[in-house]
Amino acid sequence: MNAHVRIVRSLQRVSFLALLAGSACIHPTQAPATVYFALDAPLCSSVLPVELSIDGAIVASDTFRVNLSVPHTKSRGFTTWAGTHVIGARTTFGYVWADTTVMLETGQSLTRSLPFYCS
Repeated sequence: MNAHVRIVRSLQRVSFLALLAGSACIHPTQAPATVYFALDAPLCSSVLPVELSIDGAIVASDTFRVNLSVPHTKSRGFTTWAGTHVIGARTTFGYVWADTTVMLETGQSLTRSLPFYCS
């Protein structure tokens, strides 16, 4: 084997090892996932202002409209990282849904159902 071939093969090995090392630095929890919130209130006909949170931080305040002329029962999507998260919601008048711990995979979309019953 001549010197030129040895150099080329050495460079190929180094390139391959660099590629492996670089891909090892990409952690799966650094990839995005999406969370939606959906109000499930089949017996209601009302407007419900709700604060939505991921990992204890409020990501939005949304006003759900249930069984009205212009219904709105699902939030927009919230991008977060793959991994374990705590998903929560509460109305502005004090009703609190229990926090839910979820494990999100890369590229996964999750819809957190918010059951609500009117009296």
